[in-house]
Amino acid sequence: MKVLLVAPQSGSSGGIARWTNHILSYYNSLDDKSVQIDIFDTARSEFIPDNASFPRRVKLALKDYGVIFKRFKSTLASDIYDVVHITSSASLGLLRDLLMIKMTHKRGTKAIVHFRFGRIPQLFTHKNWEYHLLTRVAKKADEVIVLDKLSFNVLIQNGYENIHLLPNPIAPGTLQCISDYGNLNREQGVILFVGHCIATKGVFELVHACKDIPGIRLRLIGAIEEDVKKQLLQLSENGGWLEMLGEKPYKEVLRQMMICDVFVLPTYTEGFPNVILEAMACGCPILTTPVGAIPEMLEKEGNNECGILVPPKDEDSLQKAIVHLLMNPAYKENCGKNAKDRVTKRYTMAAIWSQMVKIWNNA
Repeated sequence: MKVLLVAPQSGSSGGIARWTNHILSYYNSLDDKSVQIDIFDTARSEFIPDNASFPRRVKLALKDYGVIFKRFKSTLASDIYDVVHITSSASLGLLRDLLMIKMTHKRGTKAIVHFRFGRIPQLFTHKNWEYHLLTRVAKKADEVIVLDKLSFNVLIQNGYENIHLLPNPIAPGTLQCISDYGNLNREQGVILFVGHCIATKGVFELVHACKDIPGIRLRLIGAIEEDVKKQLLQLSENGGWLEMLGEKPYKEVLRQMMICDVFVLPTYTEGFPNVILEAMACGCPILTTPVGAIPEMLEKEGNNECGILVPPKDEDSLQKAIVHLLMNPAYKENCGKNAKDRVTKRYTMAAIWSQMVKIWNNA
């Protein structure tokens, strides 16, 4: 079976690109090549800031998608594929998905759409333009993959039958890197955030919540615009406790996760964030929000908790949760241990790969 994986592999594509590279790395490590994968890189030409206007988003989309469609048509004509697996980040990208499905079907090839975001339940509530595009994509695709149970249930309840639930895996290379580091000492009072430093990741609430907590250091890792950096520095009152480190190599990110005291991601919306999996694998106690698949990832088993969930945009709850973790070292340590155990039991690459190959065969 030959599969064309349509996904970002490079550029500023965040968690989806990391997922793509983890999948390809695992595929390349396999001796069994009964499945052949070609990659079609859909990385955008530039990072689109969170505050970009809708007209600017449309302009950038038209610029990028024109080039992408031309390459995609050429790729489909150059080989015979059994399945085209299209990753989708929603919004205007759904228009791209629709056209790619149409082009794929014209070649007599099956099309799978992999919705890599967690806003499907909200879209079915609001029924806006994005909802109408999403439902068209779901109807046109031969198979649909979602990341979380809520999205799966909403689609099933609305009459869709071609829906599959597939969580993200933890990459073997990640586990190996963590093992190679061995036991590192954690730095007391260090709060770590990893991700695009944009408003919808909750960075402004996080800085504001940490401002009045004595004796802590807040460390931000990830792409950050200069204007956001200035705003956060001003919000911190130029405190030396705020460290904005920018983008770091993957191994260094894992090292920072292994030495931080608490990992925090106060995001507004997510699909199935790889960064949470990685923080769990590093044994971090997790403080985050109940969006997308995150509640499933941190689901309590008996008395075993992996961390704390607080509502998005709630600075007071966020601050109280940070203080609670810092003031209860035994609880904090236990959360980190439970998080690590949960990842290694439920989210191995071999198990997720097997499920994905089954979906390709089903198509």
